[in-house]
Amino acid sequence: MTAPIDAVTWVAAFDGGKALIWRNEGFDDQPNLKLLESFGVENLPDRDLSDDRPGRMADPAGGLSGVEQTDRHDQVETRFIETFIHRLNASAAGADFDRILVFAPPAALGPARGHYTDALKASLTEVPVDVVNEPMEKIDARVAEALAG
Repeated sequence: MTAPIDAVTWVAAFDGGKALIWRNEGFDDQPNLKLLESFGVENLPDRDLSDDRPGRMADPAGGLSGVEQTDRHDQVETRFIETFIHRLNASAAGADFDRILVFAPPAALGPARGHYTDALKASLTEVPVDVVNEPMEKIDARVAEALAG
C-alpha cells in the first residue's frame, strides 16, 4: 500500500464489543500509533439478556414444538459493529484520513462490509485478524507489515 509521504493513515481495530481508532504519527515502516478514540459495549451472555423460556407452538401432528429464541448477545454485537462502521464512514466522508487499515476477526468483518460507503471502501485495507486486546508493540508490527505489503 503506497501513499504520498504526507498521507494521513488511520488504523482501526474492532470486534463485537470493543473498537479502537489510532492515527499513525510515524512512517509506514516504523508506525507510531496515537489513540484517537476507543469504544466499547458491555455485552452479557445471551442467557443473562433474556429471562424468558423459548416459545412453543402447535405442530401439525398435534404436539408442541419449541421455537428458537433470538440470540440477543449476537444482536448487541451486530449493532455495535454497525455503529462503529457508521463512525468510520463519517470520517471517510469528511476526508479525515487518506487511507485506513481495519483489523478485525472475519466474524466481525462480515457484518461490517454491508455498511461500508464508497468513500470508506476507496481508502480501506482489511486485515482479518483480531488485535483489540494485543499489546501495542504487536499492533505496531502488524501495521508495518500491512503497510509494506
